[in-house]
Amino acid sequence: MKVSVIIPAYNVGSYIEACIDSVMNQSYENIEVIVINDGSTDDTGEKLEKLKQKYPSIQLVTKENGGLSAARNDGVNMATGDFIAFVDSDDVIDRDMYKKMMATIQLSCADIVTIGVARLSGEDVYRSVLHERFMVADKLNTTIFETPELLYDTTSWNKIYSARFWRENKFQFPEGKTYEDIPVVIPAYLKAEHVNILRSVGYYWRHRVSGNKSITQQKNNLKMVRDRLDALLVSDQAFLDHENHDLRFKKEQKYLEIDLFSMIEWLFLAKKEDYLTVQKWVSDYVTTSIQTNAIETLPKTKQKMFRYIIQNAHIRFQMASLEWFLLKASKRFLGKR
Repeated sequence: MKVSVIIPAYNVGSYIEACIDSVMNQSYENIEVIVINDGSTDDTGEKLEKLKQKYPSIQLVTKENGGLSAARNDGVNMATGDFIAFVDSDDVIDRDMYKKMMATIQLSCADIVTIGVARLSGEDVYRSVLHERFMVADKLNTTIFETPELLYDTTSWNKIYSARFWRENKFQFPEGKTYEDIPVVIPAYLKAEHVNILRSVGYYWRHRVSGNKSITQQKNNLKMVRDRLDALLVSDQAFLDHENHDLRFKKEQKYLEIDLFSMIEWLFLAKKEDYLTVQKWVSDYVTTSIQTNAIETLPKTKQKMFRYIIQNAHIRFQMASLEWFLLKASKRFLGKR
């Protein structure tokens, strides 16, 4: 069975060679590699042409910049494989990643196979804390209802998807948006009848230490905050077809702990006009979409921060935020990641 690997590339001249080499040197040989040069303005295009000479089987497309989602969607339309995969162009993958993932397909013909993730930061490599939440053990033939921890696995690139499953459900990344993975991965998990989980690390997610930060590292951006909230709203729509109250509650816990709390942290250093805008966004979402008892599962300081946002108690929120950041800093100082 063939795996179509889709790699959108935009201004990644420093990383693209390592990325392509890691994909082209996979031990699983039946791979179709589609690279979309999304209007790069640095030396990415030049390096891709050289990589095309090195690896003639690469399908290389150059287009005007349309964003990550549009490039991924274009790649899916070109894909001819039995399975579809995505790799971000600044990341690298383990040589045996697709071999291990496809081996599980021989045991269980899954709609989705997901694998462990490590962060790559300069010379440091460490397991992704976010992905560790669900990578407790290998599993075959599970679902998000049986393994709700998959709610924490919202990245699209540490997975392979059945092409039939993808196309039958007409999945598409939302164009013009950041945080484009959540509105695809969560609905996909909700529809998947068979999910295979591999705990071993296969995907290395780069944290750029240079000035050229990736999109998800640019968190001090009002549009990105709005896009992240919109991604949650799209995912909420997918839950309307499922009357699983336990999963809904766990979804709300995850949103509070990860996605919404990221916005709360952003507020602490925001300009006044941005603070008022995001405060209203978060307050409206929490009061209409989150159960009170979900907030009560958070640590006390986080509970206070959310309640003060809802109450529009700006000074109290700043004091609680300061308490949180001091606690966070002390844990880091003591070596607790």
